[in-house]
Amino acid sequence: MADHGTTGGDMKAHAATYGRVMGMLKWGTLACLLLAALVVWLIA
Repeated sequence: MADHGTTGGDMKAHAATYGRVMGMLKWGTLACLLLAALVVWLIA
């Protein structure tokens, strides 16, 4: 692999982005589960 010269500042930005993505996945999963439960409840 090529060395792209990643610095500490880049790692901070990557870590912040990773945290935001994980947060979106967590809340998106919760929203999908709630929506699916609502649909099942409406159908039943």
